[in-house]
Amino acid sequence: MRAAQLVAPRKWELLDLEKPKATDGTMLVRLERVAICGTDKPSYVGLSPSYPLDPGNTGHEGLGIVESCPSGKYREGERVLLWAFDRGLFQEYVLARDEGCVRLPADGELNVILMSQLLGTVIHAFYKLGNIIGTKVVVLGQGPVGQLFNATLRNLGARQIIAVDPLAHRLDTARKMGATDTVDPTPGDLRQSIADLTGGELADIVVEAVGREETFNLAAGLVRRNGSIVYFGVPNKDNHEGIISLQFMKMFANEVRIITTVGPNPQKDYSLALDWIVQGRLDVRPMISHVLPFEEIQRAFEMAFDCPGEHKSVKVVMRM
Repeated sequence: MRAAQLVAPRKWELLDLEKPKATDGTMLVRLERVAICGTDKPSYVGLSPSYPLDPGNTGHEGLGIVESCPSGKYREGERVLLWAFDRGLFQEYVLARDEGCVRLPADGELNVILMSQLLGTVIHAFYKLGNIIGTKVVVLGQGPVGQLFNATLRNLGARQIIAVDPLAHRLDTARKMGATDTVDPTPGDLRQSIADLTGGELADIVVEAVGREETFNLAAGLVRRNGSIVYFGVPNKDNHEGIISLQFMKMFANEVRIITTVGPNPQKDYSLALDWIVQGRLDVRPMISHVLPFEEIQRAFEMAFDCPGEHKSVKVVMRM
């Protein structure tokens, strides 16, 4: 089988490996689609402690067809949303734990239903936020996660959704995904721009969907007193350990509520996300910018992370 291996920063190679075999507690799945996630970026750009990575890593957003399931929990030919187990998902076949997968419909657009995984991680954050109706929200970062926050906020009744990103094409996508306002943070005073848009009140909630020290601290100046900051971005974009310096006195003095969120419950969160997508409660199509053959994984990563502005990339998917 073919598998991709990150052998050095920004360098993928394709390998031929032996196909794994299902065992008790695992099943063999043939991958159909795998998406690139923001959490794949640190290793790609050189923040992994060592190289090469294990074959298939760091892929974790995928769906495929069950080829063998010794436990009988899944039938051969069923389609499932995966939770990676055997290495990562940047390979043609993978072993998956029976309890870590979600059944998918036999029909439907594969690229669309694949977004159930990432949408589920976003939905997971909202259990901690309480009532969203009527709130004013700033979403920092308009990659795939930011786009899905826009859509979820709209779905749950936020009054104002302000999307912030320096890339014009991502702001264009944000409007399609539910943002009521968009702001490029580079030309001027972002805090003043947010104040102007919110009638001087600033945001009830600020979502950090980047994972950088700069944006973690930027969020503190955009939220109103007693407001909330959602730290969704995994804080490993500056260093592997995720060590950052926070302007905590500013947050402390402003009595800000800080919410961290990571690691959804697949059966609870992915299944709900799948319902929203299948039922048409939100449309993820505007954010799926590119679908490439798996053999072009090098080009796919370059489009996603090295030159997204040039290619107008948001979410990049690979078909197996």
